[in-house]
Amino acid sequence: MNWTVLEGAAELHALEAASGDRGFLVFKHSTRCPISSQAQLSLQRWEAKADAPAIYLLYVVENRALSLDLADRWGVWHESPQLLWWRQGSVQRHCSHFEVRGTTLDAWLEETKTSACG
Repeated sequence: MNWTVLEGAAELHALEAASGDRGFLVFKHSTRCPISSQAQLSLQRWEAKADAPAIYLLYVVENRALSLDLADRWGVWHESPQLLWWRQGSVQRHCSHFEVRGTTLDAWLEETKTSACG
C-alpha cells in the first residue's frame, strides 16, 4: 500500500477541487490507538487495483487542526481510525474502527462499478 501523508489544508483543498469521478481516500490514523494500528496494518496488506483512488494518511494526533478541519468541512464526525472517500464533490462513504480494512474498500469500489452499470 502506497499512501501520501496529508499535511495541510491547502493540500486538502487542492485534492477536493481535483477529485473528479475517482476521488481520493483519507485514512485518519492515531499513533496512540491500537485499533488504529490494526486498521493501518489491514490497509497496508490491501492490494489496490489499478483503478483504486489514491489514499492519503492523516495523523490525527500530530495534525489535530487539519483532522478537525476535515471533520467540520466534510460534515463527518471525527473518529479514529476512520476512512473517508471524497468523490464528486462530497464524502461518498466513510467508516471507522473495525470497519477500516481492505475488504471495505473492495466493497465500496465494487458498489461504485455496479451503480455505474445500472
